[in-house]
Amino acid sequence: MDWISLLAIFCLLIVAVAFSPLGLGGGILYVPIMHYILDWEIKESLVASLTLVLMVALGSSMAHSKSGNAHAEAAKLGRVSAVPSAVIGVILSSALISSVGDIGIKIIASIIIFFVIERTLRKTLSQDELDQTEVPISENKNQYIAGSSFAGISSGLLGIGGGAILVTINRSILKMDSKKAAGTSYLVAATITPVALISHLIISRNLSTIIDDAGVIAMIVVPLLVFTSAYFGAKYAIKNLPKQIVSYVFLFVVSISLFRYLSDLISQI
Repeated sequence: MDWISLLAIFCLLIVAVAFSPLGLGGGILYVPIMHYILDWEIKESLVASLTLVLMVALGSSMAHSKSGNAHAEAAKLGRVSAVPSAVIGVILSSALISSVGDIGIKIIASIIIFFVIERTLRKTLSQDELDQTEVPISENKNQYIAGSSFAGISSGLLGIGGGAILVTINRSILKMDSKKAAGTSYLVAATITPVALISHLIISRNLSTIIDDAGVIAMIVVPLLVFTSAYFGAKYAIKNLPKQIVSYVFLFVVSISLFRYLSDLISQI
């Protein structure tokens, strides 16, 4: 294994640890790691990203659920709209790549990330999270279904778990604190991601290409390492990080993702 591959694996594990307490799967960064460091095509990068996002979602959801930081009713409602929407997102992704190439994916990713940053900043600066009261799911049911559907489409379209959107709607629509918003996000993402992953494999038919690029051993070992990193990262952060710190880290990491996509788009002009 060459040093480029080792660097990529190291970056993947760091992302899993850093994103695990935030409700994010890391897909916004996994795709660039695969695409730029390993020089994979965007279609293969999306599939690899979804595989790793699934591992993060599973590992992190276990840690969050055991700590009581999850809203089971909201997660159940979110899955109903997000899962079929993920399939729609995959179809749109395939059509977009075929028509305009990967630049279309990067533009949409930038728009979604900007939206998430704006909403999170507005909420963080407008009121103290400690003073807010969680809203029952029944009061904003339709809004939550629409938001979850948007997360599902984004998952299939961009090779992400939809966590950035799910965390945002959990906090803005249902007024959850940052830790419960993250735990609930992972419960939904753990269902969305495999649907998007299987749909991409069926439509793109690129499993053999991924096996050739990654190798069978890496395809088994790396996801397991990511799962373990996410589980222990979330478990540690839940017990030790203040809620406000989790929110600021969320903003910082998502901002880095936006900068990376924008710099790439500017370079293609």
